[in-house]
Amino acid sequence: MNEELTWKVRQEADSKACFYWRKDGQLVRSAEFTQSELEVECERLCAAGTDMTQFVLALKLLALSRDS
Repeated sequence: MNEELTWKVRQEADSKACFYWRKDGQLVRSAEFTQSELEVECERLCAAGTDMTQFVLALKLLALSRDS
């Protein structure tokens, strides 16, 4: 089985990062995070030793979207 993680930032009144996990092309999980929620999730992933590269990128984009 091949697992893929994709994400996007929804820039609405309350910007959120939306994450999608797919296995063999099928959506198996999704989650939405505000900037503060994503900061907590990054801390959790770091403590668990999980690769958090995509989460940090989304967090940066969320921060930029709030500044504009």
